[in-house]
Amino acid sequence: MSSQRPDVSIVIPVYNKLELTKVCVDSIHEVRVPYTYEIIVVDNGSSDGTAEWLAENEGRGRLRAINNPQNLGFSQGCNLGAKAATGRYTLLLNNDMEVLPGWLEPMVSCLDQDPTVGIAGACLIFADQTIQHGGVALVDFPKKQPHIIGGMHLSYRKPLNMPGARVNHEVQIVTGACLMIRSELYAELGGLNEEFWNGNEDVDLCLRAGELGWRVVYMGESLVYHYESQSGPERWKETEANIALFNRIWFGRARPDYRLVGEDDMEPTAENQVRFYASPQLRSRLPKPVAEKPRASVIVLTWNALDYTRQCAESLLTHTDPRHELIFVDNGSRQDTLDYLAELEAQFGQVKVICNGENRGFAGGNNVGLAAATGEYLCLLNSDTVVTDGWLDRLMRPLEDDPRLGLVGPVTNQITGGQKLPVVTYDETTLEGLPQFADQLAAAKAGETAPALWVVGFCLLMRREVMLRIGGLDESYGLGNYEDTDFCMRTFLSGFGAVVATDCFIHHYGSRSFVDNSLDYGEMLDEKFEVFRRKWNLAPDARTTGDFQLNRLIERGFVPGLHFQPMPESLHFDLVPLEMWQADKWVTAGEEDFGAGYLDSARRLFEAVLARCPEHSQAANDLAVVLWQTDSDGTGVAAARKILEGVLEKNPNDESAQWNMAEIETAEAEAVEVS
Repeated sequence: MSSQRPDVSIVIPVYNKLELTKVCVDSIHEVRVPYTYEIIVVDNGSSDGTAEWLAENEGRGRLRAINNPQNLGFSQGCNLGAKAATGRYTLLLNNDMEVLPGWLEPMVSCLDQDPTVGIAGACLIFADQTIQHGGVALVDFPKKQPHIIGGMHLSYRKPLNMPGARVNHEVQIVTGACLMIRSELYAELGGLNEEFWNGNEDVDLCLRAGELGWRVVYMGESLVYHYESQSGPERWKETEANIALFNRIWFGRARPDYRLVGEDDMEPTAENQVRFYASPQLRSRLPKPVAEKPRASVIVLTWNALDYTRQCAESLLTHTDPRHELIFVDNGSRQDTLDYLAELEAQFGQVKVICNGENRGFAGGNNVGLAAATGEYLCLLNSDTVVTDGWLDRLMRPLEDDPRLGLVGPVTNQITGGQKLPVVTYDETTLEGLPQFADQLAAAKAGETAPALWVVGFCLLMRREVMLRIGGLDESYGLGNYEDTDFCMRTFLSGFGAVVATDCFIHHYGSRSFVDNSLDYGEMLDEKFEVFRRKWNLAPDARTTGDFQLNRLIERGFVPGLHFQPMPESLHFDLVPLEMWQADKWVTAGEEDFGAGYLDSARRLFEAVLARCPEHSQAANDLAVVLWQTDSDGTGVAAARKILEGVLEKNPNDESAQWNMAEIETAEAEAVEVS
């Protein structure tokens, strides 16, 4: 036995049902995992030979046994096992479980990669391939007497292949039947509340963790068979007492996700906490903020149009608290703009200037700014804007008030969509009356927000956490247009909402850099929508119909290999290493897309794997096939051959590469014969 601390301590409380315990323990040993673990079985006074079997298996080094002379219940049994545990993470596991290949990796990776998650759970299924546990929602039952709240399993008895069933979600609660928790957090919470007897102690534990600010995540990628409640009548003897105890503790204190309406219908509450979950792809190097007031980084992208840049900068310096940093990123402007920016940086301590020396496009330039930013909130602001008094505080307030939000935008005079006010009462050319108009709007709409799916990128405030999870703007959009829509789509799929702060007004001249540099804005809009359409596999008429097929996207959720946008190198974050199980999952997703005819998505998934796991031969083979199949001018075939030659150089016996190379050569020979 190694003296090194194991990754996971698997704590299994048992009471009789030896045959189930054997299946559970054997399945853990049979399934290979890339982590170290220990198994601790706590026997609660079994009388069916369990004690003898545990003693035999402890002697063989397969587990550690703790024997209680009587049935102490689930809570006490788990707590005893947790006290004996030595792992980084403690996994509470019922004995009526049978684990499957790939079961442990998603939960461990979730806790390893996301320091904000305290508890992770798995997708549990019955033997008939229906779902037993897909996360737990807290439900308000207003018609029960007395009025109570309680946990309810999501997707219960729904088919496992139901669209969206395996998508990872942040929830308030996961079942204690398979619950992984940071061991230090378990100790801090004092373990399970032993006043409960086999019911609601897991709900209580998760809610207490949530009150301390920890996330709870349902990892649908993890799959375990659960034969559910096989411990006999002892399991249910205190059901009513458990419900009463739980409500004495949590009624009026916890926030229900849903409310039961009628006999069976559930409606989400305003405080619903169930949402998509995407793990961070970037790990922050910045220290945790200690200031009471959060700090923001405002990123202003410049490209000539100096008169407008000057107005923007002057308004920022006038109306922005100097604790916030102002980052001007220049995309290859003429010397007059560069000289002005240099003067700003020399004169004002909160100003930082980055000169790219070339036009890296709207996305590329802003990504440079995001990589340099240190604020808790990050604001992308066009250089043809004029901000008003209190603008940034008004944008930040919704994010401070609601952790479920990720993006906020203001209202304005010149934009497409719902952020444009129908009427403004100041002079849009001279800006005479702008301060008064903005103040009046702020007073009339104080603290008000409007939900939004899209927030236009002329002024977009985000949590730093959003960037850590989805990366930056997609640079494939070139000089600009639709990268902000794309960013909002990815933010939504990662679990964050967006709102418009209707009390915050920012003047926008509109497309001044495009005008100053003699670019056809309408033509670029058409071109970039086509990039957007292909990326998201939308119908050719999607721009006209407005049908972005959100249901299909929701059913799939956030796919990091597709939806994370790599960032420039930064002193402030590192790329999270891609684990092999994750790489394999991305490859599988790419092969499914290839089979469905989504060749662009497939290519991007394979490229994403190879960017982080260059030795992944299956991804290389798959990418070669996509490039070959989508070739239009011979460059795809050449690239495919080069990839396959690289695979065969490393492993001449790679059968897939040999076969693919032979197929390409045969196709080329047939093409020559036809010509």
